[in-house]
Amino acid sequence: MSPPKAESLRSQALSAFELPMAPQRIDELPPPLPGVAACRVHAPAGRFLLICSEAPLGLAFEATLFDLLVEARFPAPRPRRAPGGSLIALLKREGGHAAAACYAWPPGEPLTPQLLEPPHQLELGRLLARLHLLAETHPASVADPCDGPALAARLPSGSDADALRPVLAAGLPALPLGALHGGLAPSLALFIGNRCSAFLPSGRASSAALVLDVAEAICAWSLPLARPLPSLRGILSGYQAVRRFVPEEREAFFAALRLAAARAAARRLLQAGDSAPAEPAEPAEPAEPAEPAEPSPLEPLRAALALDEAEVRAAVG
Repeated sequence: MSPPKAESLRSQALSAFELPMAPQRIDELPPPLPGVAACRVHAPAGRFLLICSEAPLGLAFEATLFDLLVEARFPAPRPRRAPGGSLIALLKREGGHAAAACYAWPPGEPLTPQLLEPPHQLELGRLLARLHLLAETHPASVADPCDGPALAARLPSGSDADALRPVLAAGLPALPLGALHGGLAPSLALFIGNRCSAFLPSGRASSAALVLDVAEAICAWSLPLARPLPSLRGILSGYQAVRRFVPEEREAFFAALRLAAARAAARRLLQAGDSAPAEPAEPAEPAEPAEPAEPSPLEPLRAALALDEAEVRAAVG
């Protein structure tokens, strides 16, 4: 979603959810997907998560999922209703449909993977498993916007994309399906002490293999670490204390982890765009020390492939 288009949809969304058109502050958040924009709005009434999407069906699915979670006393924000009682607000967009969802920003602070201790890891795993158990009662389903072949088709040309396409195309065997959170990144889990105070929506909720949602969380929390296995074991232990993997999920977990890492890498590549940097001009003076290079979009997949498959299987149980 281009910035002018995002700003137009955001203005409509602020009006629809009766938020100030000129808020005290707006914090831009990383776009969950192409065609989806997210921000944190600071207003006199509090802080709010605002998600605008060119895919209204997926946004409505996520809003009904989080409404269901709140009804079950799960630590998650309830969607703010638009005038008329709808969980999402329909927006006007040239050439198609769009929608917005709004959530009150809950109390708590995010933690980086480096600061996550064993009690936090267990808590994350337990809550994700509980979300999956509750989400099994969700009456609707919606296609996964991060489906491997669909992501591969949107990738720009280049060596990075060529490395990702085989993993994205491999997919997974038939596994238990359900409503997924869509990507439990560190920015989407808030903590007060050792307690996780809330899961925030990802903007990518869908219906897909539950084990893939667990693998997405492992990619976000464990793979960035120099020693990912202790964190991986902690999250999996918490998860399986509430929901045990069936044999098919245990067998497919390592493949799910590679697929989740390839999906994360593909999203990074799409966000970076396919424009190549301009050729540097000849320096007239001695060059300044170069800034550290940006991490490669392929870093999640490289981290996943560096794991010992036998140790991962042992952690799964």
